[in-house]
Amino acid sequence: MTPKPQYRSLRGMPDILSEDAAAMRWIENVAREVFKIFGYKEIRTPLLESTEVFTRSIGEDTDIVEKEMYSFLDRGGKNISLRPEGTASVIRAYIEHGWNNTEDITKLYYSGAMFRGERPQKGRLRQFHQIGAEIIGGSDPYIDAEIICSLNALLSRLGIEEFTILVNSLGCTKDRTDYKKALANHLKKKDSGLCDNCKRRSHTNVLRVLDCKKKECKDVVENAQGILEYLCEGCLGDYELLKNILSGLGVAFCEKEDLVRGLDYYTGTIFEVVHSSLGAQDAIAAGGRYDNLTKQMGGPDVGATGYALGMERLLLAIDRSNFKSDTPGVLVMPLDEECYTETFRAVNELRLKGVACNADLSGRSFKRQMRKANKEKRAFVIIIGEDEIKSGKVVLKDMETGEQEALSIDDVVKKLGRAMDARRKEKNDKNT
Repeated sequence: MTPKPQYRSLRGMPDILSEDAAAMRWIENVAREVFKIFGYKEIRTPLLESTEVFTRSIGEDTDIVEKEMYSFLDRGGKNISLRPEGTASVIRAYIEHGWNNTEDITKLYYSGAMFRGERPQKGRLRQFHQIGAEIIGGSDPYIDAEIICSLNALLSRLGIEEFTILVNSLGCTKDRTDYKKALANHLKKKDSGLCDNCKRRSHTNVLRVLDCKKKECKDVVENAQGILEYLCEGCLGDYELLKNILSGLGVAFCEKEDLVRGLDYYTGTIFEVVHSSLGAQDAIAAGGRYDNLTKQMGGPDVGATGYALGMERLLLAIDRSNFKSDTPGVLVMPLDEECYTETFRAVNELRLKGVACNADLSGRSFKRQMRKANKEKRAFVIIIGEDEIKSGKVVLKDMETGEQEALSIDDVVKKLGRAMDARRKEKNDKNT
């Protein structure tokens, strides 16, 4: 006998089941509220882009482009890629739609799936989801402060505690170039102590060595000079002003001089948010300034800054009692098969009036239907029998109190609305 094929999701691309899906939807809704307060508009970019959008922006020598992008030829022979991050697509859209001609500052946010062919582990997947925000059109430290404040507000609104905002500056292009040369010279003297990957990085993308988590590499870079010593007067002044603004607003942060970003487009201020509960992959958000990217991609010479949060990592950090997960609707139960038609009609009418409900037309006995309602934690059930059909009413039963009452469909809708409002208020009062 031929065995049936066992289909499974691809490695690193798991199904998002109902509980996590509800949590992700809650995170997205909170994010939309925060972004609205800060004046951001939503943008939804395509999953697929021309590969050059990413190679030109992220950098051909980065790990993402060299090893992790899902790239292939389409039917027309064009090289396209699944997006590995969101910023490059947003900048492409900014240029394509000419927003620099209609507004001085463009503030956008996005959410959606990203793809990288990494080794799957806790908090790191091949298909993952991000929420991001971008401010395009200015280079003032106050803009950097605003973007960090919006991130701080979002994490606080999500109820995430004990997170740490780390900040640093990569300076301008000249500062960064000078520091990369100095760091490469330092590493050259201690090359034997680096892991194989960092030996390669020291020649291709030397700043990434600072980001390595392996102890031997941390020991090698421990005594290297920090990049702040290479900042020009203007970049150092902007960085000091940013820290003063954040301190004045009461936004807590820590300075981390070896903090770097893995994408080539970053310049100036960079930042990262870490959380102790996540283990080795402790970053839940990261971002910074990228003033050269818009011009580099063929657009106007304007400043820009932004960040992205990892949804899967947020799921590991949030307290799930802070959000209301999906609750089952009303279960409508016929007493026998003769009541199926009326039950189906009642369910359809309730749904049209905005009541979430399902009918049990499986042929279960009334006792088994009640057992099912209890197991599914239904707050209310509706019972329809011969007497109810004759009277034009249904029986609404409160599963918590056991109380039941014969009502018209319209009265059922009103009573359910009042009951749900009362229970929501009671729950909110307990939380506060």
